[in-house]
Amino acid sequence: MNKKKPVRLRPYYKTRYTYEKLRVCKHCRSFTVLWEDKCASCGKHMLIPVMEQAKINAKRSMQSERLISLLITLAAVLFSQTFLQIILCLLGGIALTALLWWFQRKMLETETRRQLDKLLRISERRIIEGIYLNLTTASAAIKDDEQLGYEILREIATIVHNDRIRLQQIMLLQTFVLRKDMELELDPLMLDGFEPALAEYIGELAKIKRELVKNKAIRYVLLYEREILRMKNGAGIMTTVAGAAVRMKKYVDSYPDFIHRYARQLPQERFLRLYQLVRRNPNQSWNGLRDEVSAIYNEKYRWDPEFQKWE
Repeated sequence: MNKKKPVRLRPYYKTRYTYEKLRVCKHCRSFTVLWEDKCASCGKHMLIPVMEQAKINAKRSMQSERLISLLITLAAVLFSQTFLQIILCLLGGIALTALLWWFQRKMLETETRRQLDKLLRISERRIIEGIYLNLTTASAAIKDDEQLGYEILREIATIVHNDRIRLQQIMLLQTFVLRKDMELELDPLMLDGFEPALAEYIGELAKIKRELVKNKAIRYVLLYEREILRMKNGAGIMTTVAGAAVRMKKYVDSYPDFIHRYARQLPQERFLRLYQLVRRNPNQSWNGLRDEVSAIYNEKYRWDPEFQKWE
């Protein structure tokens, strides 16, 4: 087995909307989700966010409307038969164009959104081609630089949601030394079927970043508990996840039987957390979990000063 490598992942910038990760080349209209400076298709340094391109398109559309208004004004002036008609057409046209310009300024954001929808709709094939090119870049990077390969896949996963990419991310993460200060994720990496690497990853995060172990991860290990227990460190994974679950009462409420099964194997610090929850909620039995906690306490921790504070 390869030795895990220490890495420092580049910051991952989350966006409110998925499309905000996309950039388009102003020269060749290719798309990318990566942070590259130049377009991978044409080599030009002309990549801009899709929202910026949509705004450009909106301004062009509005400019065309103003030009049509001015042309109509000019036509009216040319076909006028008297000087008064010329003045009236000219003033009326200028006034209407000014009113149109004012209205367009108010509607720029709405028009930009409309142009964005149109851009994404008509560019669907180009977006797919761009992401496929990004995947090719990721595959090439993984061979020489696993960290870079993971970072590329992490960006692609913002747009493409499938188990193949999730599994690639998990396998790469398993080659790194994971630390609490790293920007890690779990819920977006959950797979539909059983995968030992994912179970190991959940177990590792349950040690270093318990806050990431939420309902989806707990349900996953429960669904595949039998398979996980057949793994080399399967019991340890289940125990660690149970230890992460006791950090919040809502998980004890939802999964008391699961925590009951592994309460005796919990390390002292996690059992203390469970014991505190039990003491704070004297009216809840949690399907016999309270009795199990009391029995473990009497057997192992009755005289421990840390526990006596909660008597």
